Amino acid sequence: MRPNGSTPPSETPAEPGWSRVTSMARWLARRRQPATSAPRVSVVMPVYNAASTLAECLTRLFHSNFLDFEVVVVDDGSTDQSRAIATNFPVNVVPSPGRVGPAAARNVGARAARGDILFFIDSDVMVAPDTLTRLVDRFGRGDVDGLVGVQSAEMRHRNLPSQYKNLWMRWTYSRKRGDVPLFYTTAAAIRREAFLRTGGFDESYSGPNVEDQAYGNKLARLGIRVRIQPDLEVEHVKRYSIWGLLKTDFIRSMSLVRLKLRDREDLAENNTSIPVSYMVSVPLSLAAAATIVVGVVLGVPAVAALGVGGTLAALALNVEFLATIHETEGWLRTIAAVPLLWLELLVVAGGICAGLSSFVFGRRY
Repeated sequence: MRPNGSTPPSETPAEPGWSRVTSMARWLARRRQPATSAPRVSVVMPVYNAASTLAECLTRLFHSNFLDFEVVVVDDGSTDQSRAIATNFPVNVVPSPGRVGPAAARNVGARAARGDILFFIDSDVMVAPDTLTRLVDRFGRGDVDGLVGVQSAEMRHRNLPSQYKNLWMRWTYSRKRGDVPLFYTTAAAIRREAFLRTGGFDESYSGPNVEDQAYGNKLARLGIRVRIQPDLEVEHVKRYSIWGLLKTDFIRSMSLVRLKLRDREDLAENNTSIPVSYMVSVPLSLAAAATIVVGVVLGVPAVAALGVGGTLAALALNVEFLATIHETEGWLRTIAAVPLLWLELLVVAGGICAGLSSFVFGRRY
């Protein structure tokens, strides 16, 4: 029996898997959910085959010390147990009209939401108990319309590609100051009236791609103020393989090029989270690799040495990011990250070339 005389649902080890966790979440939610007609915050979450993380994601939300919120789960045609898991929680499960992708699913969720603030997260994102409190307190200052969180340095997947990607996303966003043309939907919030006024995400993006970057650029053009909130940290539970990391970066770089060419008024601006030093290192690394190949094929050591020098220069342009890895992971992991960085630069260069060529032949998204 609890001190207040209430007893939570079964907490016995015999209750299987996520069912036991979600029943506890239901009890917590009934205790904590305020009786208001319009919640302060609406958490909007697109879900597609997220059974491995969804129960923990929702459980953590309902352990929030902020009370005045609702959760809108948009089931985007899941074929696993995602919908069944979601219905074990006190959430509003909204089906999408078929498999529409995260951009359109977020729009569906936003239209169903009732809160003053829309907080978009993914189903593999774990919030802290004070995440919603920090969010609302920051909006309370009245000087922003949107906020973007950052990924925590703490991560459960410890393989090199996962650490590399997590720290890269954390570093590139944490370093931004002032108003930003960004809306990183791993954890991003916006006033509902502002979101509806903008028309939402571009639904031409049928899969997870750069729809969040495109929306961030749109917000900036419309004068809607968005800022990074470094203390709004979330854990992104996503495991990358080397292949998965490189594939993601290839597709994203290709799509960013198409976005740039499509929105030509922004062509001269760096309206991404990517540092200029990294952008410069991409063509430099490609040119250096080509020079090494030419030097080896022609048997001219001086040419190959010039290419090696260019490669070292490209890596040196990213020394600040490598220092970030060293700060949390140490020298061995930093050294291991160097060849991955070099390989990534070449893959991103390939993605840029693919984006340019495909745009010429009519591919806009």
